[in-house]
Amino acid sequence: MKKRLLPLLLAVLLALSLTACGQSEAAKAADDLIAAIGEVTLDSEGALTDAEAAVAALSDEDRQQLKHADQLTEARAAYDALVLADAAAKVDEAIAALGGTPDADAVAEARALYTGSTAEVQAAVTKLADLEAAEAKLVSAQIDAIGEVTLENAAAIRAAQEAYDALTPGAAEKVANASVLEDAAAQLKTLEQEQAQALLAGMTLDEDRIRNLKFYYPKAWKFYSDGSWAADIRCFILPYIGQEGDRVWLRLTYNYTDDDWVFFKKVTIAPDDERYTRTFNYFDITRDNGGGDVWEYIDTEVSQDDIEMLWAIANSGETLVRFEGDDYSSDFTISASDKESIRDALIVYEALTN
Repeated sequence: MKKRLLPLLLAVLLALSLTACGQSEAAKAADDLIAAIGEVTLDSEGALTDAEAAVAALSDEDRQQLKHADQLTEARAAYDALVLADAAAKVDEAIAALGGTPDADAVAEARALYTGSTAEVQAAVTKLADLEAAEAKLVSAQIDAIGEVTLENAAAIRAAQEAYDALTPGAAEKVANASVLEDAAAQLKTLEQEQAQALLAGMTLDEDRIRNLKFYYPKAWKFYSDGSWAADIRCFILPYIGQEGDRVWLRLTYNYTDDDWVFFKKVTIAPDDERYTRTFNYFDITRDNGGGDVWEYIDTEVSQDDIEMLWAIANSGETLVRFEGDDYSSDFTISASDKESIRDALIVYEALTN
């Protein structure tokens, strides 16, 4: 009986030994997926993610049974390197396609492709200097096109300055005629200061000499002989300029007048196809009447959005304005002389604050 038990015991021990030395089914399946990756190419992403998912799902014990774990790590590194090189190559190809006479849109697209890339991809791009040279060439052409510095070509000078300021340091260094732009900007500033002083001389000045406080009203503003401004002559939206020492600011007055109240709390300004809406607290609006007329007005601080609106009015073909209350409304059209005064105020304000 004892002789029969010995072979059986040996068989059990052998089976246990084989089990301990073998792989689990899950570990073997993961190893098979790793082996199936084969040569790593840009098309290997699916095989890689399948193998990585299988490995991630293993228990710690099964993961220790893997035979190709290092192979998976190496495959992932090789694939990531291929992806990075491919992305950098696409950026380089876009830059190389710019040629000797770069198109502005193509340059912008190449820059956007570079900027939108990761830091690793940007570091692998070999033609960044060529992109910067193309950008510099476009800006240099803008500067060459400025010509004589006058108030009439201020827009061209500002556009060239904005384009230059937007360049990276590397591209800016490649703009050979940058000093021409610098000189043009300085000359333009002088011309604008002279223009501002001339326009100021034609405005109505309300001065507090004790406080060194000045208010400049463009010529469209109407005043009575006692120095008070006329709120009961017509509807208007007009800015004026305040100055105290070196501090300069802009204010804006919305004025309604007619033979009946509107009790406005909302004003809609419609320069051509654009729309601006301003709402006010009812009790912040001054209301008065006399001689059969009523007038309602509010004097406000000016925001950057208000400046945008005023420029839109000044440059419009037609600007309609509606004063609205809860029950009544009234419309008027901004006159050409008011547009001119708005423009004058903006020119002076920008010249004094830049």
